[in-house]
Amino acid sequence: MTSKLQTGIITLVSSAVLAGGGAALAGPAAQAMERPGDRAAAAVPDPGVTKPVGGGKCTYTKWGGTFLCKSQVRHKLPNGHWQVFVIGTNKQAYSRWSSPGGGVSRWTSLGGQCIKPGQRSIDMAWANGWNFAITCIGTNDKRYYKERYASGSWSSWRLNKY
Repeated sequence: MTSKLQTGIITLVSSAVLAGGGAALAGPAAQAMERPGDRAAAAVPDPGVTKPVGGGKCTYTKWGGTFLCKSQVRHKLPNGHWQVFVIGTNKQAYSRWSSPGGGVSRWTSLGGQCIKPGQRSIDMAWANGWNFAITCIGTNDKRYYKERYASGSWSSWRLNKY
């Protein structure tokens, strides 16, 4: 079974390391791949809940990573899987998602510079199936958005129109 998420490519703006949570991808593509033998009925991994780790930083209890507290958004995809968005300790937006094979992607940098955690600094602007947009407050206090197209590719960060 193939989903649009499996075939989608996420364009990376830059690479970075999530503090205590592993490296973000450094290549041009990040794909959730179903391995041969995976069952379509595999359990959908849930990111868990956020847990403070000190210094205004949090982690997901099941998916790990270290990010700024109150800067996370969970989004349920049309296939029932989760995709989360957070602000990393370097203030870049990151994403991670579950795949139909039961696995979880690596943390992937979406670039940008997001500030003001706890003030809806990173948020979901709208969602329509596989096409949706996330927003974040940039260092100039203006809200920017990044759109995920149904094909799986992403726009660049743009001044918010939503």
